[in-house]
Amino acid sequence: VEMLYTTGFPFLDRLNHQIIINTKPPGQMIHFFKMRVVFVALIQILYFSGKGWAEPIPAFVSIAPQKYFVERIGGKEVEVEVMVKPGESPATFNPNPKKMSRLANSQLYFSMGVPFEKIWMSRIKAIQPDLKIIPLNRNMAEYKDSHFESQSHEEGDPHIWTSPSHVKIMATEIEVALSKEKPDKAEFFKINNIALARELDILDQEIRDIIASGKGRSFMVFHPAWSYFADAYGLEQISIEHQGKEPGPRALKEIINRGKKLHIKVIFVQKQFGLSVAQKVAKMIGATVQEMDPLAENYFENMRQTAKAISGANH
Repeated sequence: VEMLYTTGFPFLDRLNHQIIINTKPPGQMIHFFKMRVVFVALIQILYFSGKGWAEPIPAFVSIAPQKYFVERIGGKEVEVEVMVKPGESPATFNPNPKKMSRLANSQLYFSMGVPFEKIWMSRIKAIQPDLKIIPLNRNMAEYKDSHFESQSHEEGDPHIWTSPSHVKIMATEIEVALSKEKPDKAEFFKINNIALARELDILDQEIRDIIASGKGRSFMVFHPAWSYFADAYGLEQISIEHQGKEPGPRALKEIINRGKKLHIKVIFVQKQFGLSVAQKVAKMIGATVQEMDPLAENYFENMRQTAKAISGANH
């Protein structure tokens, strides 16, 4: 009997032992034995359920900036993993078995609308039917070729996080999702969201001041990842790449002529894409090539540096 009802907790086992030792009358033995079973079961239920409730929410995101946003709202109440690591391209990414295995333990997936999700989100949902998918790009206007010149994404630019005002919308979606998982922490998530929103407002004004100090309103990129940023701050993004392809001879000539006319001195590239064409254009217009990565996790600093780089791009 002693072995069948060992609790696994030394102090409880000692207590149970004392109950058995001190309960000598046979008639009372059954009563104490029943009470002991109930007592042990209750302690174990309360302990393990409380422990599970205190565990951080396991969540996955598609890209590094999302990780920053989710952690800002969730704090220690969430544990976030990223699908696309720095240096990898969301356009060509394929998750490996190890990553899919870790995804099996996740409760939430915050999607963003980046290219690899078109194929993989349905597969992930089929494998993990209980996984809750929260699309952070819902309720966002999609910017297509008719709105932004030389857009390479067939269904609009997915880089919505390059606009601080759009991040505020995403942060609220994150707050709601986390609050549903941990209702007792809803106020904590709300306070964190309010703090993040204030910082985003400050960042937005800082960027406006930086852009205002610049001379030009146009900047050239290889891959058009800054459409939302350009729209938010009244800028023109000139892309070398078009519809995901490098320009032909005629298009390349037009880009070079335009770069010269606008006195473009810097062409911005991402490390996820080739540099040869950008370097060729830069040489023809007397510009330099500079890396500017929208996928960087350090969101605030990255956005400030982006604004500074663009504001000086025509100097």
